[in-house]
Amino acid sequence: MLSDILVKIQSLSSLQKRSLVVFDLDSTLFDVSPRLERILLDFAAMPLNHRRFPEQVALLKNIKTLRSDWGITGALTRAGLDGHHMDFQEAIKAYWLKNFFSNHYLQFDAPYEGAIEFVQAVQKAGAEIAYLTGRDVERMGIGTEEVMRQWEFPVDETSHLVLKPHRSMDDAEFKTNWFVEAAKKGFEKIYFFENEPVNVVHLRERCPQVEIIFFESTHAGKAIPPEDIPRIMNFLLNQKES
Repeated sequence: MLSDILVKIQSLSSLQKRSLVVFDLDSTLFDVSPRLERILLDFAAMPLNHRRFPEQVALLKNIKTLRSDWGITGALTRAGLDGHHMDFQEAIKAYWLKNFFSNHYLQFDAPYEGAIEFVQAVQKAGAEIAYLTGRDVERMGIGTEEVMRQWEFPVDETSHLVLKPHRSMDDAEFKTNWFVEAAKKGFEKIYFFENEPVNVVHLRERCPQVEIIFFESTHAGKAIPPEDIPRIMNFLLNQKES
């Protein structure tokens, strides 16, 4: 399927027709579980937390996150931190929210298999690229651009980062409104890679012409992934569509 997309882009480019490929970032191009794990380990390493929560921190020191983790609940539960210690739960949640949605830990994200090479191939084939993310400019703009460049994802005149202007904006509404405007710009074909079903469902209602590829990693559980769209678990060109 990914190879077919590249062929389609090349075909359109040869006819002087424009195509646009849009990628979400968190849990689509990037596995964010290393970021999550580092935040939890740093919380455990703080002397204040050693004093406040000695039993919980002892369990937290060896915590491991999984690709399928969304938020901190799954990792904490596996570590034996089941939610009964409310002071601890409130403190670690506040620390996670402050740091996960910030510039400071983005360097721990890891691109999924084939992600860098596929995005580079999309650009080489002739498509324009947008990285459309629920991250907001104020808290995550600087770090996002730095990390994209460090990993050698294209960021240039034909490959743009699109972050929410303000953290309060709803992700699904923000992304859908962006696609509504993009559809007016003369693209013959638009593709979108996204892991959040709620964003997919919202977009399909208003922009059915966008071809969506669902990335199976993790999501918030606010909607069920549509069964009738293609799914991938990595960006390797030799994989089979599920």
